[in-house]
Amino acid sequence: MKVTDSVYAYIWKGYFVNNANMFYFGEPLNMLFDPGLKNYLDVRFEEMRNDGLNPDDIRAVVNTHCHPDHFEGSLYFKEKNIPLGMHGEEISFFNTMGPKFFQMFGMPFPELEFNLPIKEGEWDVGGTRLEVYHTPGHSPGSVCVYWKEKKALVCGDLIFEQSVGRVDFPGGDGNKLIESIGKISKLDVEILLPGHMNIITGAKNIKKNFELIEKHYFSML
Repeated sequence: MKVTDSVYAYIWKGYFVNNANMFYFGEPLNMLFDPGLKNYLDVRFEEMRNDGLNPDDIRAVVNTHCHPDHFEGSLYFKEKNIPLGMHGEEISFFNTMGPKFFQMFGMPFPELEFNLPIKEGEWDVGGTRLEVYHTPGHSPGSVCVYWKEKKALVCGDLIFEQSVGRVDFPGGDGNKLIESIGKISKLDVEILLPGHMNIITGAKNIKKNFELIEKHYFSML
């Protein structure tokens, strides 16, 4: 689904389609976020083609965090020699806790290497500026990626429509999640792209969602 020029959202529709949202920043970036589960990529690629996109144009894959429902599809892109990115702290978590974490979900541990450095700060991608925010809480090395020109924020499992990411998984921390939400709530965002549930558009709607989260969830974290 095209959200605005060069910003596409592929929303979870059911357990036979995928188990998380996938996002794509098109030209000039051609960057995919959170490919989800490998077995369902054919469905996602067909959705991209229906939007006039060619999956063969994907130049890089960014993982907001290493939980299997967002991440396992990176194996496909490894086979295609497409650069894979993840925050350094999440890579460390993946390499130490990853085997146990994947075992929790009854999945084999994927052997992956990450050759696209992701760290907090401005990120120049071929002349296009993105901003990366380290947002721990749901996972130690979770990140949000902000395309200021489009006012679009990929936020992984940090915050959803009227909900927040779980903190009861290994590496979760409620206090850090609150801090991370506070950090990104200050950004000028018109398109909020969360890892699950619906996207949120419009600055007023996004602000209301942050206010609701603070009022109803912070005391429980």
